[in-house]
Amino acid sequence: MIRRPGQVIVLFALMLVVLLAFTGLALDGARIYMARNRLQHALDGAALAAANQFRIGRTMAHIRRAAEDFLSAQGFDVASVRVYTCDSPGPYESELCTNPRRKLVWVEAAINVPMTFMQLLGWNVVPVSAATTGEAASVDLVLIIDSSESMAYDTPMVLASSNPVICIPTDSPNPNPACPRPQRPHFCNPGDRCVPMRQVRQAALNFAEQMYYPYDRVAVVSFDRQARLHVDLNSGNSLQSVRDAILGIQVYDQSLFPDTAVCAGMYCSQGNCQPVPQRVPGLGVDPRPCPSSNVAGALRLAYNVLATQGRRDEQGALWAIVMLSDASPNATDPMEGLPYGLCPRYFSNPISLDPTWYWGDPSYRPFCQDGNFEQRHLSNSNRYDAEDAALDMLDLLRDARVVVFSIGYGTLMHDLNVLPGEGRDRDLGEKFMRYTADYTDGDNQAACLQSGTNWFDPGAVWKPQGVSCSNYFYAPNPSALQEIFREIARRIFTRISR
Repeated sequence: MIRRPGQVIVLFALMLVVLLAFTGLALDGARIYMARNRLQHALDGAALAAANQFRIGRTMAHIRRAAEDFLSAQGFDVASVRVYTCDSPGPYESELCTNPRRKLVWVEAAINVPMTFMQLLGWNVVPVSAATTGEAASVDLVLIIDSSESMAYDTPMVLASSNPVICIPTDSPNPNPACPRPQRPHFCNPGDRCVPMRQVRQAALNFAEQMYYPYDRVAVVSFDRQARLHVDLNSGNSLQSVRDAILGIQVYDQSLFPDTAVCAGMYCSQGNCQPVPQRVPGLGVDPRPCPSSNVAGALRLAYNVLATQGRRDEQGALWAIVMLSDASPNATDPMEGLPYGLCPRYFSNPISLDPTWYWGDPSYRPFCQDGNFEQRHLSNSNRYDAEDAALDMLDLLRDARVVVFSIGYGTLMHDLNVLPGEGRDRDLGEKFMRYTADYTDGDNQAACLQSGTNWFDPGAVWKPQGVSCSNYFYAPNPSALQEIFREIARRIFTRISR
């Protein structure tokens, strides 16, 4: 068949049209792809901005506004933006309302992409839509509060009668005659008059109010001679249950128990309090019922709650502990053959067999620990003490990636009355609380050391006493607690995930 020149021109024109059509389709298709990709990236950022608002319990209006503001800053029309959470799930309830709750935010939007060549086919614009889910870290938190008798030591009280043990809380800063310290908890617990416990409880309540229930969950533990779980994570998914737990904490009252009444100097039964000879530590005197800072037991209880009830990584939860104490560890749970827990004897002198609770003068502390933070012992050592047990629990918490925020309250953190020249630390409590925060921070940095990188190196130099560092906060008085708890809440909410 012979092709005439005119036929070639026609075929070329047709082929050119087809080629241009494919080129136009490719260009318009690329425009659609790039627009959708840009929209998807913008929605990812918008979802993160919205999740940051959701993280701290803001209203749906704030969450939506955060997403819209981000998209608007990227040059998108926000008229088609839709934002959903489990509080307002729209058609995505099954995706957003998980059990337990997670801080999930669904953001979707649609845009019209203008066409070039496809306008010839009647398509001036092509609608493009995208959606994404953002998530902020929910919090599974255990709040640990020291409830030992020293949490009533700042309570002004006066002797009320001829009975030398009956005391009454007073508003006078200098009561006369003043009530001896060990007796105070029994009389200030009623009416919530114990100081600093009253201020500690109020600061803890304000902290609990900053959580966003039920997405965040809070367990509450207190400790004195023993550790107590007031509410677990499964039940601590509402502010009311957490408030009730915090309000239920009272200062440990040694006078209520026959074996510890000798520590308080009085025994109270059925509303009557009578003086008893007070047990003063010394040679031949066993004060093991008296120490009441079972930090190891509290940390073990917190670990068990998180390990059995805490949400895992894939569920987007941060595991955290906030612990407040005014003393170093000096008690543990009872053990076989040790009804009062660990309080080992040290064989530094084979004749006297000095126990850890006595160093020649009963006014010197600490009891039931060696008094030297840098001396850490293995569990099979006859010197393994209450502090060693607490340090072992911190190893478990670090391995489980639990972040611990510690609050040291009062001057006993760094002004312990220790026997001079015996290598014991006046700041034993503060060293332990600083190490607690430093070791579990996750950055492998000894931020509380001024020089050195090993907390247990005797040559390491710690930050000045009373200075906050890492996730450790020093509270010299009750008025400092509110701001400290606010800062801890801020730090918790700025951590994206475990």
